Amino acid sequence: MKTKLHTFLLISAILFTASCQDDEVQKDPNKVNYALTTTAGTFPNQTAYVFGTNEFPTGSVGTSQAAELTGSGMMFRYRSDIYVATFGAPATLRKFTFDATGTPQESGSITVPGLKTFGAVEFVSATEAYAAANGFGGVPKLVKFDPTTMQISTTVDLTGLQKEGATEVYYQGMVIRDNQLFMGVNYQDANFSNLADSVFVAMINMTTNTVEKLIADGRSSEMWNGGTSASFSPNPMIKDANNDIYVTGYANNGKPSGILRIKDGATDFDPDYFFDLNAATGKPCTGLFHFDNGMTFTIRYSDEVAYPFDSDADYDPLATAEIYKIDLTAKTSEGNIAESLPKLFGNSIFMTKWDNEKIYFNGPAAASNSIYSYLISDGTVGKEFDISAGSCDGFTKLN
Repeated sequence: MKTKLHTFLLISAILFTASCQDDEVQKDPNKVNYALTTTAGTFPNQTAYVFGTNEFPTGSVGTSQAAELTGSGMMFRYRSDIYVATFGAPATLRKFTFDATGTPQESGSITVPGLKTFGAVEFVSATEAYAAANGFGGVPKLVKFDPTTMQISTTVDLTGLQKEGATEVYYQGMVIRDNQLFMGVNYQDANFSNLADSVFVAMINMTTNTVEKLIADGRSSEMWNGGTSASFSPNPMIKDANNDIYVTGYANNGKPSGILRIKDGATDFDPDYFFDLNAATGKPCTGLFHFDNGMTFTIRYSDEVAYPFDSDADYDPLATAEIYKIDLTAKTSEGNIAESLPKLFGNSIFMTKWDNEKIYFNGPAAASNSIYSYLISDGTVGKEFDISAGSCDGFTKLN
């Protein structure tokens, strides 16, 4: 019996070792499972880096195998593809894939002459997406394109969004619901001040690609961020599990930063809902990050002088932002997710999630740039790795 047992254990050990060796042979160390983009340098001399890793990054991550692009970067992701917009005319959105050696390769691009960047991109499917091109001094455009072929199919007719006295117009974020594209609109006058201290949202029919409606609410002021569900930027609008759309407004001219709601099936702001973020957090806020089970976060500015563009009175960079967890239903704040974190540049913060264990977010601070995680089970925050070259514009798991 002992001999048989020893033989069985020996055979099992041999088979286990062989299996491990097969796994090692089958494992491809060049396969990219995680994609990142970073931006290094000081405006206007900036470089965006696009690269990937096989394993989850640890320690300090560099850019030795990255593709380099001129200008600051903004990353978007759809399925296993990443897209990077850079700042500088013409507005260009590049699609990247990774070859057999793990090297990023540009596989297509779209451009809009006369404008400087794509501030918002939202995907409908593998063959249908929308991108908003903006740029100071130019007339913004919304285009429909095919993410597979990277060809623009339509320039959306936005005649219905024109406003008298608006010398600058910016498109801010997108949400798709019921064959409508909801898009934030920011209007500035000749003095580069808000044309009106109200929140504006356009509704665009995705079949006819024309404006159906423009709604406004004066309980908060005009939005400034361009994030979408595909981006790594603060989102001015999100859609929850009930199909309700929540829209952020900014603090300005006595109006608080706040959250408005467009209920499922409605095409107007809900008059019975307003979440005063200034009152709930004690300071002005910008943007939303929304996840399963109603988990929602916003960016709070502890020093109002830096709000909302992360700069002081002389336009020098100033990091004062914190990440706060909030409750959209109760309209309350649970406070800073980690007092130990350094103060951050709010407009560069992103949060992302691909499993039920952690939410990953970046920490763009004055003296450091790191990726952190928020443990969903108990809210514990910990550092995952550092970025050695610039700040992180996007980080995602591809598979």
